[in-house]
Amino acid sequence: MGTWLSLALSLCILYADSVHLPPCASDEIQGSYDTCSCNLTQYTSQDSPPEPTVQCLSGHMRLNVSKCQLDRSGYNSDDLHLRDPTCVGVQVVDGIAMVIISTNTSSSVCGNSLTVNATHMTYSNALIIPAKVYDNGIVTRLNTSYNVSCSYPLSMPVSLSMTLNPLLRVSDAALPGGVGTVIALMAAYTDPAFSVPYTESTLALNVEDPLYVSVIIPDLDAASFSLAVTRLYATAVNNPNAEQQYDIITNGCPSAGLGELLTIRNNGNYSETRLEMTVFQIAGSEYLYLFADVQICAGQCVPTCNSKGS
Repeated sequence: MGTWLSLALSLCILYADSVHLPPCASDEIQGSYDTCSCNLTQYTSQDSPPEPTVQCLSGHMRLNVSKCQLDRSGYNSDDLHLRDPTCVGVQVVDGIAMVIISTNTSSSVCGNSLTVNATHMTYSNALIIPAKVYDNGIVTRLNTSYNVSCSYPLSMPVSLSMTLNPLLRVSDAALPGGVGTVIALMAAYTDPAFSVPYTESTLALNVEDPLYVSVIIPDLDAASFSLAVTRLYATAVNNPNAEQQYDIITNGCPSAGLGELLTIRNNGNYSETRLEMTVFQIAGSEYLYLFADVQICAGQCVPTCNSKGS
């Protein structure tokens, strides 16, 4: 009886392993016990490690390095890390075997440093690549590192559009040179707590109803930056370049025309701008389209507005 139970348990373990086998990359060879090892014949040795590919994403900096080229060149692909040695690489299969390190674009993590000039904010770090120690104790390379960075604009030359049918739009702002992407959102809410967003089923709006509008960059480093809406305007058609534009905010302040319909809750002092406005109708149109231009500020940049608007 004991032998039968032991055999059954062994079979179960073998079956579980067989259905969870990690796939080998195209530059790897499947070895015994279903392991994967680099096919080093696909790579040539070089004096320096392969350069990382830097991806500047919204809220993240991602570094990609070829695992097998690292191994072939005499570097330790198991111990790549950033300035903070706890921020280490993860090995993944993306066609070929890769080592990937990802960090938030925040000055408080992974040893990131932040610099700001008149047009951009830049997060910088260093990718540390240690030399490989072979089984015989020989080291053939020096430890090395690459300085890496991601830059994002403080002013986005793109309009963030929202229409009340559909209510919510997402806008991607392509950065100069393709360095990175910033994602900003505009949404409208039914309540002053900004907790219940409008949906297509709750679009029964009347002139003089209150409308609560939020503009936010979710991945903004709120400890270092604030978001300001510099311009908010309405059109009767879904086109930010429409001939007829009705300014609600200009230069960060309620406009002289429609500003009386607006109360600015906060603007330029958080990672989110909140506005309360009274619903109005553009004559001859069933829909109201809102567009905004936004600016990212180092620290705070609360506009100075007079009581009559800008």
